[in-house]
Amino acid sequence: MSGPIYEGMWSYNPPFPKFRLVELKNPEWVDSVTYSQAFKGFCMVTGTYISGPSHLFGLEKSFPIHEIPLEKLFGIDAYVMKFDLDKLAKKGNKPYISYNDISKAERNNIPTGASIIIATGWGKNWGNHNFLTHSWFFKKDAIEYLVSKKPFILAADTPSYDNVGDEEGNWHLIFNNNISIVAPLVNVEKITNYKVKLYVCPLKILNTTGLPCRVIIVEE
Repeated sequence: MSGPIYEGMWSYNPPFPKFRLVELKNPEWVDSVTYSQAFKGFCMVTGTYISGPSHLFGLEKSFPIHEIPLEKLFGIDAYVMKFDLDKLAKKGNKPYISYNDISKAERNNIPTGASIIIATGWGKNWGNHNFLTHSWFFKKDAIEYLVSKKPFILAADTPSYDNVGDEEGNWHLIFNNNISIVAPLVNVEKITNYKVKLYVCPLKILNTTGLPCRVIIVEE
């Protein structure tokens, strides 16, 4: 459910860097020929990533990602809400999910504290130039409802939970309620079950407000 990382892929605007794959010279201290690469422009939001409240409030006021216990990331209950991207209303060139859309997609009541996955199929556009600029976002009333469920993780297949340039305050609603996000996902529209097991596998880099991760969904 994680998008591939490669040179030329989409990226957030500066100051976030573009990813580059650099071939390294053969080490002088190795007798045989080896082939190695360095990653330039690799940052906390490269590809699919997990980010928490410290992304908004700083590490002085909230926890770094490496301190999240593994039991809160591995094999946790998650509920998948699916949407038809073509039927979503738009603001300019960006589709959005409203509370009305959420109420129709919630097949059964989602228990308080369970993680939530939002699936629209937007991940199919991962390799397109407009993946970021034309991505869907949440209306504030949708986030208010989702936050009321107190999920530990709110995951989605969009790179932007708010409407960049005309924000509705979604980030403060999410992070003020101690919710972490995992995004952007791919292939989540292929999930058939409403309830699944979610596995989030971030890199173990210390003292960051976000980390690239692999995401696995298990349907039981």
